Amino acid sequence: MTSDATVVVRYGEASRAAVEQTLRSLVRKQGILLLILGVLFGVLVLVPLVAAATAVDGVDAAFFLGAIVLLVVPVALGALGVRQLRRQPRVPEVAVTITPAAVLFPALDRPSALAPRIRAEEWTREGTSAEILPASGLQAARVEFTRQDGGKRRRRSIATGNLDVDARVIVDALRSPHTS
Repeated sequence: MTSDATVVVRYGEASRAAVEQTLRSLVRKQGILLLILGVLFGVLVLVPLVAAATAVDGVDAAFFLGAIVLLVVPVALGALGVRQLRRQPRVPEVAVTITPAAVLFPALDRPSALAPRIRAEEWTREGTSAEILPASGLQAARVEFTRQDGGKRRRRSIATGNLDVDARVIVDALRSPHTS
């Protein structure tokens, strides 16, 4: 491989579609569970509040303020559940691009409503290393990119099982000398 070659690593179409389908079902299940949790928590809060309001003759403003504060949690859980049901996480076509001057990572959606999206990043090629690490769970291995950036260690990793090229091609592309 020449040092001026650009290596574009893509996700395989079949595995990309399978991962997206799995993510959609996970997101849907999480949304439904958040809605159920919000309703259950709302009932657990609302029933004692209604019982306390009917048991006492005069209900003051502090009681209503307390009721509103206690009902914030079930409303927030319901809103998160609806937000989660509306999410459509997508896997980008390109996993990583290695140019003669930089390593480019695409933006990634996370399956959780609370987790922010991982932004696209561009690392300079100089000082960026990659190694193949064994992974646990469903992944056979992953390629981990590491860069020391102003005293802070930065890492990004991609699973090797979903890629259209062998992981050694990625590691070799970063190890080869580059010209700027």
